[in-house]
Amino acid sequence: MPHLLSGDALLARAEAALAVALPDALGLEFVDSADPLQGVAFEVAGIAVTPAATLHASALAAALELAGYLAVLPTLTAAEHAVTHQISTQYLRAATVGQRVRVRAELARRTRTLAFVGVSAEREVDGVVLAQGQITKSIVEF
Repeated sequence: MPHLLSGDALLARAEAALAVALPDALGLEFVDSADPLQGVAFEVAGIAVTPAATLHASALAAALELAGYLAVLPTLTAAEHAVTHQISTQYLRAATVGQRVRVRAELARRTRTLAFVGVSAEREVDGVVLAQGQITKSIVEF
């Protein structure tokens, strides 16, 4: 049986996902650098801002997707990867310029070829839920 990602291998894979151009441009960072499974956080700033000075939905979608990937990581082997093939999000509230947003995900179920993940985003200042979603990821070998 192949070994699941853990320790340094899991951290390296998580850091590689965080270093992709879009999360990097948005300023996403791990909530806990020692435990990337705790999700990501970022400030509403730069390219994440709409003309109304609120968080852009596309920026939030990128953070939700990354958090979803992080939740699946411990179920992957070194030869597997998880790619999103379906995402459904309800945007509930706004965050404004300067506020920090925290995004977390929880793996609901993993099969041989699919992973089902629930994600949520909240304002750090008051814990108000900004968005909730469901992500289905295909498990592929590479």
